[in-house]
Amino acid sequence: MLSGELGGSWHGLPVDGSPTDIPDHGLINLPNPAYTDAAHRNGVKSLGCWFWPRSGAFSAYLEQRADGSFPVADKLIEMADHFGFDGYFINQEAETAPADAARLMEMLKYLRAKAPEGFHLQWYDTIMVNGKLDYQNQLNDKNAPWIQDRGTPVANSLFANYWMPTREQVETSRATAEKLGLDPYEVVFHGTENEKYGYNPPYDTRLVFPEGKPALTSWALFGSHFAWDRYPGRNDPDAQDAVFQRERRYWSGPNEDPTRTGRAEYVPWPYEDDGKPRDADNHKKWDGVARYITERSVIGSFPFVTRFNTGHGRAFFLDGRHASEREWNNASVQDILPTWQFWARSGGPGAPLTVDYDYTRAYDGGCSLRIAGDLGPDNPTTVRLFKTALDVTGGERLSVTYTTGQAGAASGLEIGLVFADAPGRFVWLPAGRSTSRSWNTATRRLDAFEGRTIAAIGVRVSAERRGPYALNIGELALLGGERPTRPQTPAAFTVDAAHVRGDTAEVFLSWLFQDEGVWYYDLYRELPDGRREAVGRIRDEVYYVKSLARAGDEGASTLQLVAVAPDGSRSAPATASVRWT
Repeated sequence: MLSGELGGSWHGLPVDGSPTDIPDHGLINLPNPAYTDAAHRNGVKSLGCWFWPRSGAFSAYLEQRADGSFPVADKLIEMADHFGFDGYFINQEAETAPADAARLMEMLKYLRAKAPEGFHLQWYDTIMVNGKLDYQNQLNDKNAPWIQDRGTPVANSLFANYWMPTREQVETSRATAEKLGLDPYEVVFHGTENEKYGYNPPYDTRLVFPEGKPALTSWALFGSHFAWDRYPGRNDPDAQDAVFQRERRYWSGPNEDPTRTGRAEYVPWPYEDDGKPRDADNHKKWDGVARYITERSVIGSFPFVTRFNTGHGRAFFLDGRHASEREWNNASVQDILPTWQFWARSGGPGAPLTVDYDYTRAYDGGCSLRIAGDLGPDNPTTVRLFKTALDVTGGERLSVTYTTGQAGAASGLEIGLVFADAPGRFVWLPAGRSTSRSWNTATRRLDAFEGRTIAAIGVRVSAERRGPYALNIGELALLGGERPTRPQTPAAFTVDAAHVRGDTAEVFLSWLFQDEGVWYYDLYRELPDGRREAVGRIRDEVYYVKSLARAGDEGASTLQLVAVAPDGSRSAPATASVRWT
């Protein structure tokens, strides 16, 4: 579930010991920590989910101490702090006794008042104040007390039920928020259900976004994972390009271009659902999220480094070399990815080159950005990548690591900067000639732009003669003027447990987490031939290795832990050993 700048899970986690045929949902679903990391990196709050109904007496969860505190509310705050997420989506989707509904509201008031700054409670449009389940499909006087009860704040926002048959209901939501003295964009989220209906939901987005007018409320997206989940080949690693294409159509529209959004098969307004079966995969009837939501960016300070790492791969690369041949996935270490996917334009009559992620070649992580096609004088290709707000104060520099597969030839690559005081024009910095068939790094100082703000970053490729062209960008870095500070060697790196079974081991690791100055931690193992094999990457103080394989007849495997700074600088390694005998 995604709403505005909030991301959340759905339903509760199964309770230990539940029957496998009809598992009992737990009350709380903790958000996946990896997705919480990715959300925070992109400026989004991560919410857990409160889900009822389930078995048991609901009143037991509403216990109130003599001092007025609620133990469950205190524990909710404690869990969010411990696991690092930002609040809860409250889905009380069952008839509730009037006394329990009243007590629930008092508990939410207590929770809202005691929670730390930035904590968010989102109420799903379910029960009334008397406990009756009655979806309103809007914010109105009947359910407004769950947001503000006689002047007392309760939840921060409402996720309205999906049944939005009329524009009047959305307008009522806006008017109700304003009557309470609240910002409708902060308080009301009207939803689109993609999980069930895919690209073709029956509740038209234009209910929230009147054509040619400002949005009435904020927009909630439910089930955006359908792009993967509804694809028949979703479990085939060799078919993932189609999943990525479906994702781009969802976010950027049928043209897979955020600047050319809008449905290819236009449905006139007013929209009417004829009741016929819906073709959920008909992306031609989907406008794309980018049609309604203006791009925003969290890239507001130096350093900014990206390797275009999507958080998974068919192998793991370090410094351009294979460091592990194993497939992997970990959204926790996903980089900030391009703002526009993909905004490519030709500078002539020819078609622009194609842009995509390449999982066969990477500089660091699982993939690189590949620009490829038939390039010549009639189609120099510009690709806008990132929206930024970077103030150049002196001493900053830009570096790009790339490969064209050729050495001693012009790379054809330029890095483009758009400044806030000249938004319609790129300033181009040439990368120069490739010195290696492998990875090359070009660095350019930014002193000439002191006092200006970089508003966007892009690249351009060009060639004087026509022919096949391929460029992989492995890293793009904008670094501050200060001298890089190497992180401290991680302290207290320990093998907490190693369960050895033959020539494999299940390993539990821990260390002292350093919050400041660390981007993430890399784990390696030393191989008998002196090479290092990548084991994992995480921003945490613990790591679980499901299966560590013994190399030959070694008596012990040495593991290394390296701290990596936001600019990419690496610490000296800490070591720990797993003994096989």
